[in-house]
Amino acid sequence: MTIAKTLPKNQPDSFRRRTSAVRWAIVVGLVVLLEATTRIGLVDRSLMVPPSEILVRLASIVPTGQFAADGARTITTILVAFAVGLVLGIPLGVFLWRIPAAGRILEPFIVTGYAMPTLLFYPVLLAVMGLNAGPIILIAASMSLVPIALTTMVALNSIKPILHKVANSLNASPSQYYVKVLLPAATPLVFPGVKLGFIYAVIGTIAMEFILAAQGIGFRAGFYYRELNTADMWAYITVVVVLSVIVNSILTWLEKRIRRDML
Repeated sequence: MTIAKTLPKNQPDSFRRRTSAVRWAIVVGLVVLLEATTRIGLVDRSLMVPPSEILVRLASIVPTGQFAADGARTITTILVAFAVGLVLGIPLGVFLWRIPAAGRILEPFIVTGYAMPTLLFYPVLLAVMGLNAGPIILIAASMSLVPIALTTMVALNSIKPILHKVANSLNASPSQYYVKVLLPAATPLVFPGVKLGFIYAVIGTIAMEFILAAQGIGFRAGFYYRELNTADMWAYITVVVVLSVIVNSILTWLEKRIRRDML
């Protein structure tokens, strides 16, 4: 009986450890493969340099003031764009849920905006707002807003009707209704949209900086790409990859905590 009771509890932990080991093995295997193929010349140096060389360049780039300025510019742009998307996306989702007719009318436009490559508007925004962080924030915020708004609307529509009836039977005030009923019930379902919104803010910011900007990590990667400086270009791409992994890990951990505490 003891073994039978402990197996189900130990199996998920061992499965997670094996999964994590396989993931790290894939990463290490890819790095070793790239190191070998670039060293023996199977991959041209104009396309890729050995990972060990990228790490050496990264170690010399990271301590510089230029890297600090680029990193600060990119992180600030991402956070501002995400904050704008969050502040506008949540109320928009509530509005679409609260006014069903408006939701039915506006949802196709919002979904179309979700599928539309908003990057195409960058040259127009540059002409209007100038070469600064404004156009990048505007596009990244619009990319972040849509998934947040749509997920909020879907989450509120998914709340069990019994919760609305309980709130009405207890004569809950509007503030109590939103804060004590809707917020706890919808948050676990809204968070995946918030997570997606943050990821889109990162993608929008890096992509816009890569195309045309005066500063930022994406701009620096594009600059070295045009200069045919492959090692430094891959060093900045590595920074973007590491930043994305860190952000995704934090959001995944936060999502698990919210689901564990609120579901």
